[in-house]
Amino acid sequence: MDANYDRFQERLRRMNQSGAGEGHGVVVQPDGLVVPRRRRVRLSFPWRSLALAVICCFLFKGFMIWHQGEADYAARLAELSDQSTGHRAAAWVLSMDPVSVWIGTTLRDAIGRPPV
Repeated sequence: MDANYDRFQERLRRMNQSGAGEGHGVVVQPDGLVVPRRRRVRLSFPWRSLALAVICCFLFKGFMIWHQGEADYAARLAELSDQSTGHRAAAWVLSMDPVSVWIGTTLRDAIGRPPV
């Protein structure tokens, strides 16, 4: 028993000396040996989250076009673009584009006009 315990303690000591701490991981090999392995730092852009946010923006604008109608929506955008810089930026983001108009007309055709 003492020989196994001593070997185990030796492996732990070697892992601590090798820097298997912060930023490192360990891998257990098929024979049971624990080997330190450096973790790869993965810095990537969250493309999936960005795509989801853009899709939600299009859906929201399409819903608003369906709910208010194209003419009223355009009038509200014109009113919004005559105000401060922040309002102009919001008007630019919420501007009518072909995708949002298509979503609005598809909702109108599928559901009908919104209740008043």
